[in-house]
Amino acid sequence: MNFDCDCDFEFGKDKNHLFINGQIIKNIDPKTFQFIGNYIFRDKDSAYFFGFYDNLNNCLIKGINPNKINLLKYPWAKAGNILIHGKDTLSIDDINKFIPLDADWGKTKKYIINKNQIVFGANIETFKIISSFEGKDKNYNYEFGFINEDEFKKTSYKTFDFDKKDFCDYEPLVLVDIYDKFESYVEDKNERIEIVEKLKLKGFTINNIKHSNWLGESKIIRVSLTNKNCNCNVEKVLRYDYSKPRETDKMFKVTERINCKQKEK
Repeated sequence: MNFDCDCDFEFGKDKNHLFINGQIIKNIDPKTFQFIGNYIFRDKDSAYFFGFYDNLNNCLIKGINPNKINLLKYPWAKAGNILIHGKDTLSIDDINKFIPLDADWGKTKKYIINKNQIVFGANIETFKIISSFEGKDKNYNYEFGFINEDEFKKTSYKTFDFDKKDFCDYEPLVLVDIYDKFESYVEDKNERIEIVEKLKLKGFTINNIKHSNWLGESKIIRVSLTNKNCNCNVEKVLRYDYSKPRETDKMFKVTERINCKQKEK
């Protein structure tokens, strides 16, 4: 199979399978497989990105309609209101305002974006790129789409004032004493997050829940919440315990943190 692509691959097919460099690529229809551009390919049902990857069988662009893909500057694309970076995706409400800044960073009128992460609270006017995963604005330093850990003030969950009327007055806070033992990780959107439960009792509603990989095998569960005055991000941070033997269940040191900002009027 030959495509007008500068990909360093050898493609082949039989009646049932697609092959890349002799390896069977699962669940792709070889009869309708074609090249779109920017290392994005598609078949009748799905789209795939082969520009960078950890496994050729893990290149599916999930949750998008391949008929709606519009290519942007590599490795960016979009499909409807879904932004695509490589094989990763992000739903944003002002996608028609998206501008790629480089291969890893982009922006809209409302958001700074690092790969498939909205950098919550980043100041659009003063934001500067430092590296592929680092940036800064007039307020904070950012890494991997999140406020740098050093920017969070440590405080106690046991003494934190959840009755304060305006959460937007708080600086970014990490509540260090919620968990007293290591936890396992299950990708469950209904998993309890203590700060989230407290905010729900104060009239906040959940807008979005996102599970992300972070710093090796560590994880972050990010929950976006809102009330009439504030937008808040609550993050449950699970740091992988590398001291445990590899053959044991993966265990994580867990903290929760919160960062809020005033709604624009």
